[in-house]
Amino acid sequence: MAGEPEPAVVPARELRCPNCGAPWTLRGFNTTRTLGCEHCGSVIDTSGEHWQLVEKVEGAYNARPRFALGTRGELMGVKWEVIGWCSRYVRAYGQKFTWEEHLLYNPYEGFRYLVYQDGHFVFVTPLPGVATSRPMAAAYEDKTYKHFSTGKAIVEEVLGEFPWEVRRGDTAKTDDYVAPPLILSKEETAEEVTWSRGEYVEPDVVLKAFGKPARAVSQRKGVHACQPNPHRPMIDWMLKATGAALVLWALISFIYMASNRSVPVWSGAVPADGHAQEIVLTRGGTVEVSAEAPCDNSWVFLNAMLVGPQGVSEEAQYAGLEVEYYHGPDWTEGSRSTSTLVGGIAPGRYLLQVTHHPESTYKGDVALHVREDVTAFRYVCCSFFLFLIVPIVAAIKTATFEQQRWAESDHG
Repeated sequence: MAGEPEPAVVPARELRCPNCGAPWTLRGFNTTRTLGCEHCGSVIDTSGEHWQLVEKVEGAYNARPRFALGTRGELMGVKWEVIGWCSRYVRAYGQKFTWEEHLLYNPYEGFRYLVYQDGHFVFVTPLPGVATSRPMAAAYEDKTYKHFSTGKAIVEEVLGEFPWEVRRGDTAKTDDYVAPPLILSKEETAEEVTWSRGEYVEPDVVLKAFGKPARAVSQRKGVHACQPNPHRPMIDWMLKATGAALVLWALISFIYMASNRSVPVWSGAVPADGHAQEIVLTRGGTVEVSAEAPCDNSWVFLNAMLVGPQGVSEEAQYAGLEVEYYHGPDWTEGSRSTSTLVGGIAPGRYLLQVTHHPESTYKGDVALHVREDVTAFRYVCCSFFLFLIVPIVAAIKTATFEQQRWAESDHG
């Protein structure tokens, strides 16, 4: 913009590693304090007029960053350059958990980290302030994060430039708090306490920004601490859709139950040798057949056949009813009445045929009642649970994903 001074151009300094003599161009300019030589692995203090060798590596050195030093890419709307890389790890429950940190630099934006672990990427920003922490949570900028893990992070490998002193074997106490897709991290050393906030980034986004990596990016393994739950948006949408569906279900169920009249059709006694009765169904629908018998430590089973409609078809609808009642000094079992439903019955004239099962121990009369157009609550209940199948499946998937996430935490 006219009238504004142009940003100062700081020339890159070209120096040589005091161990192997390899030339180096400082990409971080005057901010660089520690350098891990990419050629020999030696760690050098660059803060003074002359570079000082502080950690020498003997023999071949093969450690390499996931993205080569000097790689440039645009991420989160800013162009970054990879100027440093380190590998760190923690030990927990007898296992070693390793991750990589790429130090990104932009002279106008400062430093960021691109953290890689098991195919997952997190873009980390150092925080200017201090979060408010509690034993199981931390808060920053009105957002609460849940405690995930505490450990001792150890530096395993160092390459490139860093604006602070770093050595292999350096340790820091770490506390991680998550609110996916964000992670809040605290690092504490004898000298200082620092906070940073990371945001999960899809691998495809990172690869598009920085291009083909020097070392292959693996398929994602497990669930990262701050990886967003892919089923969560579906759950949020499903709750709204299910709420609307349940309102519709309640309306339809009310209309269905209000329209059923539960009309008596026939009542009578069925003797042990059976009974045949012609009945007329004017409404049809769901037919209820109920039976009552004064059983006393005995049982009776009725075979009921509804044949018809006469003059239309001779199809038979079957219904079985069992009445049994047993008792002792301090116990009872069964009931002296029962009922069953037969659905989808058309109006018309039918023949009702009822017989006793020959092995029934009760041989007296059984009172039988037939009603038509009754409410089948099983239809109401089944339709209700059908509405819930998809939300339940989505909830199970969401819970399973979260279970996998927290299995790697201190609270698994």
